[in-house]
Amino acid sequence: MYCAFFEIPLLIFTQRRLYHSMGLAAGLIVCILVAANMADTIDVAVDLDEKSAKAYLQKKSSLRYLVICGALLAVQFLKLGNPLTYIAGIMGLKIGAYLQPFTHKVTEKIIHKEGETSDG
Repeated sequence: MYCAFFEIPLLIFTQRRLYHSMGLAAGLIVCILVAANMADTIDVAVDLDEKSAKAYLQKKSSLRYLVICGALLAVQFLKLGNPLTYIAGIMGLKIGAYLQPFTHKVTEKIIHKEGETSDG
């Protein structure tokens, strides 16, 4: 949904549609990979002692940062897409993190309502 918010104006108002869309798609792909890596990292870290978990989290965080920056450089220098739309795609991770409490509350209400109607 987030990327559609950017994609629609790109398709309507820009001349180099594919170039901009490829940057956005690259950002979205990296965003998904980073989110999956974060979830995996947390799953592993909770089973470690505090000192090991801290070192593990720092290592994985640094690796994610390098992947994001490396992909940005690849998009820029290999002309794979627009670097600005790549960054917009990456920012989807931040937007998702900020919206998570709201979406969690909404889904909990929906699940709670469905539970009431199926019982009664």
